[in-house]
Amino acid sequence: MIAILSTLLSYSFVIAIASIGGVLAFVISYLIPAIALFNMATKAGHPYPWLAFIPFAQTYLEFTLPKKQFKVFFIDTDQRGLMAVITLLAANFGTGIIAGLNVIPVFGQLLDVALAFFLAAFNWRKMYDIHKTYGADEEKATIIAVIGIFIPAVYSIFLLLEMNNEPDYGFSNYQTKETEGEYEEVTEEVTEETVEEVTE
Repeated sequence: MIAILSTLLSYSFVIAIASIGGVLAFVISYLIPAIALFNMATKAGHPYPWLAFIPFAQTYLEFTLPKKQFKVFFIDTDQRGLMAVITLLAANFGTGIIAGLNVIPVFGQLLDVALAFFLAAFNWRKMYDIHKTYGADEEKATIIAVIGIFIPAVYSIFLLLEMNNEPDYGFSNYQTKETEGEYEEVTEEVTEETVEEVTE
């Protein structure tokens, strides 16, 4: 009887530890980045900061919050929303499609490696651009993004640390609802009069 009770208690202990671990994993992988991204988007004047709390939309927000050219491999584009959609499609359907091609010797395995490399590169760029926008210098942003690929918790923690920083979009530093999330460009022509006003 004592042996049975001790066995049950040990199982209960293992289940409790596993449950606590599951809750912590949820908080670190979803809740922390969601809160941080919500604050970042709100601070930047993004029209839809609540996207941070919707799993797939959160990824879309991560890609579109920075206002930089998306540069990776041969790609150099300002269509960051499209890059987010491509990444989501590749992450969710790529493995299934490749599994069907595994009947072709070697080809399927090469595609598996290519997909992993593609996703790592796109996610690295996404993380690098966010950290660069919110105050990290180039070297720090690079290191955080590289580590973040292998240990996502590091990326989440740095998002939390940076969420109160001002976003660096250059001139006209905030997004507006009127421009549907695009930051406003400075269009005022520089004249002799404006130069004199600044220098006075």
